[in-house]
Amino acid sequence: MTHTPKPAAKRAPPPRVPSVFIAGVRYAQVPGDVEADGQVGGFLAAYDASHREIWRIKVYDNPRNPELEGDVQDVWFRSLRAEGGKLLIENERGLRLEVDPATRHVSGRPAPTPEPLADIDPISGQPRLRRSAAEDAGPTSAPISTESSTA
Repeated sequence: MTHTPKPAAKRAPPPRVPSVFIAGVRYAQVPGDVEADGQVGGFLAAYDASHREIWRIKVYDNPRNPELEGDVQDVWFRSLRAEGGKLLIENERGLRLEVDPATRHVSGRPAPTPEPLADIDPISGQPRLRRSAAEDAGPTSAPISTESSTA
């Protein structure tokens, strides 16, 4: 008897986002704990030169729906960079945030609302099949020749 696996909603692994350094302190994305933190993605930690964690903060909320598979709901950093003494973070949903490491204050703006993709089916996520106006008009009937082509 062969076993056919049921399709499951699995996500790709989180993006690999390198740590950044400001004044000898390393900043990196770290996973949270669902039981303790209520979410997995969205955490930033600071480490000293001996790799000891100095602090950890939740950069953004990502509550989970208990009726859905957990890993497909996780939202991770897409990028992390240092600029002007601040940490600039963008997550997988396009939310851009700035963290001041001195105060641990997080500020940002909401992700841009994507334009509706009319050519993508909202249920399957697959491209819609488009028919031309001629195809929508239905088949055309060509005149049928009754003459024989033999001479």
